[in-house]
Amino acid sequence: MLISERHQNILSILQKEKTVSTQKLVKSLFVSEATIRRDLTEMEQRGLLQRTYGGATIIESSFKESSILIREQTLIKEKRKIALKCLELIQENNTYFIDSSTTVGHLLYYFNRFKDITVITNGLNNALILTQNSKTNIYLIPGMVYPKTNSILGSGTLEFINKFNCNAFLFSCGGISPEGITEASFEQSLVKKEMLKHSKTRILLVDHTKFNKTYLCKNYSFEDIDYIITDEIPDKVYIDICDKTNTKILIG
Repeated sequence: MLISERHQNILSILQKEKTVSTQKLVKSLFVSEATIRRDLTEMEQRGLLQRTYGGATIIESSFKESSILIREQTLIKEKRKIALKCLELIQENNTYFIDSSTTVGHLLYYFNRFKDITVITNGLNNALILTQNSKTNIYLIPGMVYPKTNSILGSGTLEFINKFNCNAFLFSCGGISPEGITEASFEQSLVKKEMLKHSKTRILLVDHTKFNKTYLCKNYSFEDIDYIITDEIPDKVYIDICDKTNTKILIG
């Protein structure tokens, strides 16, 4: 197994269990304890996890956004399933607001199937994906660059978004609970609210691990969302809420 593959597996385990012992990783990945220790040390240096006595824990809080390095290497299969399902909603000759999330990033690799699409995004990495894989017209929103999340935020960002009206907003979130959709970053929350306000259709792409999580900033309610696309059937409470708010749930 390649080191990068091992790191992805370690992050996937942490995403589900939050904390894991070195011994469990040894048994799960069929490698030596010395190898796991080296991996954990390297991953901690890259800001992907936090070492603990005898293991590691995920870096997560209600007020701190996860690093894009973490998000890019976790739940890849699940995000691809969501992306493929979302393709059913993409149309040619349309305009899209796109956030900086890695979940939406997986969708962008398929935009080369469509003609005459225009995208307005605050995601540096997502803009790069589009330039390499499609003929999409791309507007990269100005503002301050936040390297940790590869996103552009700030008052100038909000002013630029206000100049557009799009057919749809494609985005992810920090967490989703029966009370609504939340973000860890106040600045990120403001940008997404502005994009949502200027979009006819709002499409939330969210993997199953984000359900039943609440972060610092409440962004919007289920009434604000037209589609939720996820990789597993959510708990009944979400199905009931979406029935009441006419929000469609699509499973990839």
